[in-house]
Amino acid sequence: MSPDYQIAYVNDRRRLIALSEALASSPVVALDIETASWWDPRAERVSLVQLAYRDAGGVRVAVVDALSLPDPAELRAPLESGVVVKAVHNAAFDASRLERHFGVRVSPIHDTMLAARRGGERGCSLKAQAVKHLGLSLDKGEQQGDWGTRPLHPRQIAYAALDAAATLLLYEHQTGRGLRGDYRPRARVAEVQGDLPLAVPPPGGAEAWEPAPGPAPPPADADLTGATLALLGVIVELPSRYGPERLAASVGEDRVGLAGWIVDRVLGEAAEVDEAAAREAIAILCGRGLVRLTTERRLEAGPAGREMWERRKPG
Repeated sequence: MSPDYQIAYVNDRRRLIALSEALASSPVVALDIETASWWDPRAERVSLVQLAYRDAGGVRVAVVDALSLPDPAELRAPLESGVVVKAVHNAAFDASRLERHFGVRVSPIHDTMLAARRGGERGCSLKAQAVKHLGLSLDKGEQQGDWGTRPLHPRQIAYAALDAAATLLLYEHQTGRGLRGDYRPRARVAEVQGDLPLAVPPPGGAEAWEPAPGPAPPPADADLTGATLALLGVIVELPSRYGPERLAASVGEDRVGLAGWIVDRVLGEAAEVDEAAAREAIAILCGRGLVRLTTERRLEAGPAGREMWERRKPG
């Protein structure tokens, strides 16, 4: 299947206002985002906001350049409107970033990944769902690209737009089958991640891992999910093998070798690791000082990360 849709690149206020008016009259809008430096809580930025919607029966995708429009206030009304359903694949990642960076509380949300899981499906990633239900192959070759540089390559814009279009079509397919993907964010907790030390390798030896002054971070073990522990194990056992983008992109599909064995041991062979969940896990590890980037932009574990893995890894 080759979906038919039009792409508009939105990088000025006039176009953004026109987009906001179009979204306000649409019953459903599919939402996706691309982020830059997502592994570093202080440097993370929302680079693009992709919005797919129906217009006169056809599909339109607006790719909003959030770096050119650092305060896209015009998007608040349609994204928070109670009469416009927002279709999002793995809303926990996208919705939390929009609230964190722009103060936009996206609602109501139909999470297409959650709907697939509630339907008892295996392979709930957007790529797997698009192939199975839409006959659509999503080219993930650009997912490791640098979303923080400008100008973007046309291939990057096309890649970003396709994910949003696929999410809209998947939403329509799921609701036609009676699947429900109602998503509500977990109860808000104190925002601590933005106050954590930078996940950037300072010069020096072991002292480089000392926490920076400021509010005390949560215990390193706090909320350490299975996916986070599994990725910590991969980084400990394969130091400097992966950059954050490559690890997040490959962990869900490239379950081979030692990395695949570690993920299977921690999560089970049948478990699926969504790319957004992998990014969240890596950001947690970096934010809590368990993992950092080398000067070559590769991930390595610090003393606390290695100690934790030795203590908690499967026997």
